[in-house]
Amino acid sequence: MRKYSVHKIFGPTIQGEGGMTGTVCHFIRLSGCNMWDGRPETRGASLCPFCDTDFFSHTMMTADNIIEQLDSLGRKGWVTISGGEPALQLDEPLVNSLHGAGYLVAIETNGTKPIAGKVDYLTLSPKLSRRETVVTDCDSLKLLYPHPNPLIRPELFNDINARDKYLQPIDTGSDQGNQVNVRRTIDKLYELDGWRLSLQTHKYAGVE
Repeated sequence: MRKYSVHKIFGPTIQGEGGMTGTVCHFIRLSGCNMWDGRPETRGASLCPFCDTDFFSHTMMTADNIIEQLDSLGRKGWVTISGGEPALQLDEPLVNSLHGAGYLVAIETNGTKPIAGKVDYLTLSPKLSRRETVVTDCDSLKLLYPHPNPLIRPELFNDINARDKYLQPIDTGSDQGNQVNVRRTIDKLYELDGWRLSLQTHKYAGVE
């Protein structure tokens, strides 16, 4: 039976970003990413120098192991699979196992790999240019702003088939820097049609 490299399983918590903001869910955080290897000393030179997610360490787990740990958390409902980049590992058997155990499956992906299995909610958060983004249909499109890559701008992703589109200010790690990015994001939204503001509300609420 296949094993998955899992950094952490936790919950229940509150989804803090994008179209599922405010939703109670569990998280399966898979390790590994194709944008950054997860080591602090290489972050600055990576394709995601602003990444604030720890996904470096891991435990190898089967789908049954994952479900057993989810069940121990004491609540059915939504499970969000994130990373790292979860599409590097996600497959149809894992999605089917989660559905069979009574869970709804959401995924957060950078869109550079096709999504295996039929998930219930897909959030696309591109980290490369539109040309390098292969996922073109999603429930939520979430762009970080202002992105250091000039090829990642909302105008260049308008052809993505998304029910909702969000701009999310990049967390700089400082209150002053964050205030600047929030203001710049809001000013950009005034120039756009059909885009919304996404804030990392779980940080304000004090949940993971």
